[in-house]
Amino acid sequence: MKNVSKRKMPVAVKIAMLVFLLYAAVTIIRLQSQIADKREELAGLTEQVEEYEQANERLRQEMQDGISEEDISELARTELSYAEPGERVFVDTSSR
Repeated sequence: MKNVSKRKMPVAVKIAMLVFLLYAAVTIIRLQSQIADKREELAGLTEQVEEYEQANERLRQEMQDGISEEDISELARTELSYAEPGERVFVDTSSR
């Protein structure tokens, strides 16, 4: 019979392997957390992009339709304080 000697791993190697395994486990868990955060951020940004695309489509449609006389009249009244001929505009100054 041959004498087969089993060598034991040195304790330092075992400790080094254990430290490496713990480091790898912590790193994997931290990366999984970061991935989840980025996926959440991506979902929010995707939703925001969809909202902007819908707003752009509405604006594009408005541009194709043109501006109506009512729209021009409303803008003149609200933004420029214009009035129709013969129309009286009263301004409430009591809050000043």
